[in-house]
Amino acid sequence: MCKDRTEKIKCRIPCNWKKDISDCKYKFGAWSSCDAATNTKSRSGTLKRALFNAECQTTVKVSKPCSHKVKKTRGEKKSN
Repeated sequence: MCKDRTEKIKCRIPCNWKKDISDCKYKFGAWSSCDAATNTKSRSGTLKRALFNAECQTTVKVSKPCSHKVKKTRGEKKSN
């Protein structure tokens, strides 16, 4: 959503999720495993520093849709 214009686009992660915390710098942990019920994974972050005297939450939690791709380890070959 920009000014008076609203469009729906397909995003791999929620659009503009960083906008709410852009003046706050967080240290994030690893992504959780995929929650099959919601098809999302999440991670939390703790505040490292606030920019421009921003009011920041001490901890935040973000989530995104699970990836459907299976990561291969290096050198792995397809078995036929």
